[in-house]
Order: sequence, then C-alpha cells, then structure tokens
Amino acid sequence: MKSLADTTELLEITTSMLMGNQEPVTAQAGIALINQWILPLSESENTQPIAQQLHKLKGLLISDPTDSTGVTDQMKAIAAKVLQIAPDIGAEGEMPSLLSALATALRTGACSEQEQ
Repeated sequence: MKSLADTTELLEITTSMLMGNQEPVTAQAGIALINQWILPLSESENTQPIAQQLHKLKGLLISDPTDSTGVTDQMKAIAAKVLQIAPDIGAEGEMPSLLSALATALRTGACSEQEQ
C-alpha cells in the first residue's frame, strides 16, 4: 500500500486533474491515472469495489470509439463508492475531506464529459 503522503498526493493530483486545474483530461491521461490507483485500491477489501469500477472505466476509455455515456455513468458510480468509504476512513485528519473532494471532482468530470 502507498504511504499516507503518497496517497494524499495522488488524491490531490487526481482531484486537480478532474476539476480542470491542469490541462484537459484525455483518455490517455485518465488511463495513466487509473493505472496508479488500481494496485493500491486492490490491496484492501474496503477499496476493492472501487478498483473493480476503475477497471471498467479503463476499459471504456480504451474502447474505440469511446462510449461517452458509459464513461460518465462509470465516473458517477465511482464517485458514489468513494463517498461510501469516506466515513470508514474516520472523522479525523484530512482524508475524509480529500475523498469528498475527489467524489465531487468525479461528478464534475462526468458532467464535463457529457458536455463534450
């Protein structure tokens, strides 16, 4: 499992990318980001469902042509799963707020994807 500092940094990078604070998210950038998340999320029973959802999202991003509706729906499903695990992380520290921000970013990114 990644260290807390590494996980926090990856959460911040992911949230920033999805909120459009960096360059626009491409399918390639999304796949690269997903690849960074899959292994650490696969290691914990609590986060395995998110890893499985990320595998599905990766498959949708790889497909040609890309299924925009499927990508949007999958991002919303992942946001919901992230919100489900946030309370399990505990009320202390910054992790619950980072997870909530990530869920918001996923929903925002899904809305942006629908508009394209």
